[in-house]
Amino acid sequence: MQPFKRVLVGTTELQETEQGYTANFGGLSLGSAFQPIFSVAHRKAVGYEGLLRAYDVDGQYVQPGQVMQRPGSNREHLELDRSCRLLHAGNFSRQSCDVSWLFLNLNSQCLVNERPDAGFMRGLMAQTGLPARRIVIEILESEISDRAYLKELITHFRKLGCLIAIDDFGAGHSNFDRIWELQPDIVKVDRSLVHQAGKSLKVERILTGIVSLIHEAGSLVVIEGVETEKEALVALSSNADLVQGFFFARPQAEVRQDSQFATLIDDLLRKQHSVRSQYNRKLESQFGHFHEHYAAELADFSSGIAFEQCGQHVFQDERVVRCYLLDVDGYQIGKSQYSPSYTARLDIRHVPLLAGENANWSHRHYHYRAIQSPGQTQISRPYLSVAGSHMCVTVSQAVSLTGKTYVFCCDLDWADEDELVF
Repeated sequence: MQPFKRVLVGTTELQETEQGYTANFGGLSLGSAFQPIFSVAHRKAVGYEGLLRAYDVDGQYVQPGQVMQRPGSNREHLELDRSCRLLHAGNFSRQSCDVSWLFLNLNSQCLVNERPDAGFMRGLMAQTGLPARRIVIEILESEISDRAYLKELITHFRKLGCLIAIDDFGAGHSNFDRIWELQPDIVKVDRSLVHQAGKSLKVERILTGIVSLIHEAGSLVVIEGVETEKEALVALSSNADLVQGFFFARPQAEVRQDSQFATLIDDLLRKQHSVRSQYNRKLESQFGHFHEHYAAELADFSSGIAFEQCGQHVFQDERVVRCYLLDVDGYQIGKSQYSPSYTARLDIRHVPLLAGENANWSHRHYHYRAIQSPGQTQISRPYLSVAGSHMCVTVSQAVSLTGKTYVFCCDLDWADEDELVF
């Protein structure tokens, strides 16, 4: 569309320059930059976040955080917030991207304090020609303690036709109950989580769980603040839908579709597959010697030796914690047999979890995978054992004996993955 000579909504006005629209606030010249938000599956940018760029009278760059500290009243905060939204929408509408989303940050607190009329966004869309379906309103839900008003605010933007995104989830006092209650279209996970996950496999597992829960709530997930290749790999392995950060692209005044992103994603996926294969090889190598003990134990059990007499072979490996027997439905038969070396270092605080009689483990992958592939040894990925509150792996195999199917399981103590070198 052709650029407007003048954009005015209420008392908020933009001025046109050769570089695009600008706005004035407190002696500063405000402009826009747009950071791409990429879809991993589509291998391209599907949205852009509008970011503030400000310069003083001498042309010196002023950090956005410093700009946000300048308003002296709630009314001035609202004025700045509206100037930024109108500015980004005006500059975005001038670009040659007719389907991408524009992510607009909303200063939720100033709206709570001022309770302004709801007509500003209608005027913004009318003046810029940007349809509501292409606008994603980013809300920091932690800023608004008044839940009724927060829901009212979201309902207003939804009625306009905009999408809703919860920003910085996982920082501060973010709660999952807000996700269930507000049902946002998109949840942006705070950078602190991907940063920590890039350094700790334990946190990476937590991040993956968070992404899974958000998906269960019906929202898409953006991992934002990705700055390194390691963090990019973590974002991919977490099953996030969208990614954003300096590693992929820096904010620019002009919106451009980055043709290199598809190549970058393909390269990351290849590296991810390579790391996964390397990890699986490492996992298998850890069990080369143990397999001999496990095979001997299975041979004894298959020959008719009572399960209560089993364990002498596998307990030679100090990593073994326990052996236990399951039926075809996953119910544990009798007590677990504990390794003497594990019993010696047992944390007595976890004694209530040790009794396994009548427990059912059919929901565990080591049971149903063994049942699906009888005669083949299965090795689980490391997980937290509820029977001792420690990280472990389970080796299992389905065995037929006197017309019945049993699953012979051994749990091995497993050092936290952060301590392993790959």
